[in-house]
Amino acid sequence: DEAIPPVKKLRQKLDEFAARVPIWSLTLFTVDGYIIAHRAASERIPDGIEMAISSMSAGLITISEDFIRMIDASKTFRSVLVDSVDEAGVLNFSILLGTVADNVLLSCIFPRTTQLGLITFELETLGNEIRETIREWDVKLHSETMT
Repeated sequence: DEAIPPVKKLRQKLDEFAARVPIWSLTLFTVDGYIIAHRAASERIPDGIEMAISSMSAGLITISEDFIRMIDASKTFRSVLVDSVDEAGVLNFSILLGTVADNVLLSCIFPRTTQLGLITFELETLGNEIRETIREWDVKLHSETMT
């Protein structure tokens, strides 16, 4: 995958994000579970978590979409937040899963010490950059295949 230019560019964006924002993990994947890019930024993240994230996300999105349609059928899924607490009920870490482009999702695992507002703002910015990269590549593919 590293030979595919947009994948390399997207991985660089995840690396830059992880260097700037205190997170544990970022995973960019398609709705059918294909991992586009992954960046573990903490030793707390087990190997292979990106596969578990993409698998479990399908169920979360389906449930979320069903609830959204029950309330307003004209609305669509954007994001879901999952919080983890310890025995005392204190927030430990969170997982934010959201749509960043057509059929492309981004998952971010971050510790309680990182403010949700910061994560939301930074992920919105990253999502815009990812959409632009995907759009550029899509246009390039179409222009190269036209005769």
